[in-house]
Formats: sequence, structure tokens, C-alpha cells
Amino acid sequence: MSRLQNKACVVTGAGRGIGRAVALAFAAEGAQVLVNDVDAQNAASVVKEIVEAGGSAAPDTNAIGTVEAAQSLVENALDAFGQVDVLVNNAGILRDRMLHNMTEEDFDQVIQVHLKGTWACGRAVVQHWRPIAKKEAEAGTPRHRKIINVTSPSGLTGAAGQSNYAAAKMGIVGLTKTWAKELGRLAINSNAISPAALTAMTEPLVQTEEDKAKRHARFVLGRYPMPEEIAPTVVFLASDDSNWMTGQVLNIDGGLVI
Repeated sequence: MSRLQNKACVVTGAGRGIGRAVALAFAAEGAQVLVNDVDAQNAASVVKEIVEAGGSAAPDTNAIGTVEAAQSLVENALDAFGQVDVLVNNAGILRDRMLHNMTEEDFDQVIQVHLKGTWACGRAVVQHWRPIAKKEAEAGTPRHRKIINVTSPSGLTGAAGQSNYAAAKMGIVGLTKTWAKELGRLAINSNAISPAALTAMTEPLVQTEEDKAKRHARFVLGRYPMPEEIAPTVVFLASDDSNWMTGQVLNIDGGLVI
């Protein structure tokens, strides 16, 4: 497949889990991929996987959550590939606690990485894209570019113990829809996915057979999806097949939220 041939894609939090699966799927579709992860070893490992499979990738270890990191992320992609066509805002952390036990630091850290990080990376890439897209629009040759944000079922329905995470993830829905309205005239598509998958974040929830049965019963399809089952939808959103889709949130969760 070559749906992403000649595209350069940035994936944050791509060292493991959903981010890794997306980076590998992008490369398999012909994309050049900037693999961002604060863990340098994880980032290098995914880059190695891509290169050994015949793809093109470069690592990035910026800690997502600041304007400076976002600007560096985009600059590193431009240095590596000369262009950026797709941004996937996937980086995230958990600091789960019930409201009465949640500290200010717990709240601020999650908001910074998820919400501010998504905003900052979106801002940085759009600052690069906007003059290019305006020239293309004036010339009558618009070229679609894509922002794909990662929200969560917690952001759509709430979740006990996740005031910080749910607030950040619902905020990402607001960013996604606002950016779609702001950027559509420049052929910049802004969409989000709301995935549920078995990752390092969710594996602790299904350590026993009893826990697994309770958790899996919440899914219409009977189990957690794997990260590799999330990636194809992200490929679709990054490709030209989704050029007429913007401002949408796609649930990829095995029927968890209906």
C-alpha cells in the first residue's frame, strides 16, 4: 500500500502502544515518520523497526507540553524530511486519583501534556503550514494537510478518578472542532480519534481473569482492541481518502461508547 507516499508524518508519543502502531502503519504506507517519544530508547527502537522494514524515519525526544518543545518538534521534522504533511497528537500520561486525593501537580501535569501539548504542537505546525497553504489556495492548487488528535472515551463520558485526564481529553475535542472551523479554508483537516486499546496504560486493569471479564464485558465486541487495530483508522485520516472529513471524532473502541 502507498496511501501516504511522499508524505512526512509526525507522531508524538510513538515509542510504544497506539503511537508505535500508528508510526509503523504510516511507514508501511510509504510515509516518512518522525517518531517522537520522551524515552530515547523507545523512539530509537521504533525508528529501527521502520528502517529495517525498508521505510524512512527519524527520532525526536522532545517532552511534549511546551511551546518550545512543539517548535523544536516541527523543526526536527523539517530538518529530517524537508516538509510536514500530517501531525498526530498522541503523547500522554496518566495521574489517576479521586478528586479529593488529586494534587495540583497531578492535575497540571496531565493538562500540560495532553491539552497544552496538543494545542502547542497544533499551533507550531499551523504556523509553518499557513503561508504555504495560503499561496496554494491563491494559485488554485490546494493540498490537504492533516491534524489528527487523540481523545479518549474518558473525555466523552467521564471516568471516576480521572478529573484531570477527562478534562484534558474533552478539551482536545474542543480544539479539534475549533481548528476544523479555523483551518478548513486552507485545506487543513482537523479530526480526532477516541480509541480504547490494550496498552501499557490499560494492561494494569486486566491483570486477573476476574478483572479481565469485568472490563471486557463493557465492550460490545467483547474485548480491548489491540493498538494495531487502531492504526488503520489513523492511516485513513492521514490519507487523501479523508479529504472531505473534518471536525469529527471517530470512536475506535470496540463499542465501548455508543
